Amino acid sequence: MNIEYMAVSLPKNFILGFTQILLWGGSFFLLAILAKPIVAETGWSHQLVYGALSLAMLVSGMLASKVGKMIDTIARNYNLLYAGFVMGAGLIIIGLSRHFLLFLLGWCVVGVAMAMGLYDALFATLGKKYGKIARKSIVQVTLISGFTTTVVWPLLSFLLNHYGWRNACFVYAGILIVWVFPVHKFLIPEKVQMIEEENASTTIQQELPTGLENTSVFTILLVNFTIGSILMTGISVHLVEILDDNGLPLTMAISVGAMLGPSQVGIRFLDAILPKKTPLNSALVSSVTIFVGLILFLMHHQISFLAVICFGLGNGMRSILRGTLPLWIFGADSYATIMGRLAGLPMVAQALTPLLSGYMIAHFSVKKFVGLLVVLAFVNIITMVVLRNKILNKSRVLSA
Repeated sequence: MNIEYMAVSLPKNFILGFTQILLWGGSFFLLAILAKPIVAETGWSHQLVYGALSLAMLVSGMLASKVGKMIDTIARNYNLLYAGFVMGAGLIIIGLSRHFLLFLLGWCVVGVAMAMGLYDALFATLGKKYGKIARKSIVQVTLISGFTTTVVWPLLSFLLNHYGWRNACFVYAGILIVWVFPVHKFLIPEKVQMIEEENASTTIQQELPTGLENTSVFTILLVNFTIGSILMTGISVHLVEILDDNGLPLTMAISVGAMLGPSQVGIRFLDAILPKKTPLNSALVSSVTIFVGLILFLMHHQISFLAVICFGLGNGMRSILRGTLPLWIFGADSYATIMGRLAGLPMVAQALTPLLSGYMIAHFSVKKFVGLLVVLAFVNIITMVVLRNKILNKSRVLSA
């Protein structure tokens, strides 16, 4: 079978995207449905329950670099293969927990599975195996997985209403254990012959130093990705609160906030069908679009829907660029290791953001919190301009 066809096959990527939906639903998006009944039954505080998710993200961030290195150096991808088993085990522990320490242990196990199986591990694997043509797979996978809440929240609600939150964890664990292993086993072969797209005569990775320690490009990209994670998490967690503070009635705030998901999916769909720009230019457009969206959050509530759409478009592009931009800059060699190193700090920042943003809102105001996000978004524009200039200047020097 033609390797390029395998890398860009829509049915294959649809299944990989659906697998990402299940993995994200069993981790990052689980408590949106189960937190309330967990708090009601156990008596643990809302902050403690969500703090367990933050702990899982911290664990994932600390393991990201190690997972990336394993993907790069070990032919058999144990991480993707067994992510479903590990996450399923974590959910079983959570469902069995009668003591909060056991609940935390379950979330630590889920955090290990997040590092093994979510976007960064999958993108690293695709980039390592398929090189530049992996971009098409990454775009299609993120397009499908953008429907995570659409698929997972109704499923979790059904399980919760019919079986209770503990049995919901057990059933969901069973789904992960049965589904994830065969998908990654049969759709991502262990050995493929690397091929590149036609007309890809010059690649950026040939123009940059190969040692990450010897270039500032990696550091700039790491800062950009970290700030992007803070912006995404801050808005995702506090979106309804921001809209309510801006003067929208609660029901209207929820309706307007619901436009975030379709906006993110919409831009991914457009990216899949429109003529391709370089990821570097797309990243600059994404940073500017997010900045404009955040500015609009500070304006009159009648244009709040524009703020949500604008931020959603920029953040949807950012999700794709997490995989495609490092691949475009550094190439397939050591791509998995690079992705692991780029994933750690953003995941830690993502874990800490709800705690720190909640403190800032409680002690200052929602508007000051949004103002801080605007400043961070502007810094991200600067980082992307600096990165773009560095790469273009290096290209000019080498071509002279």
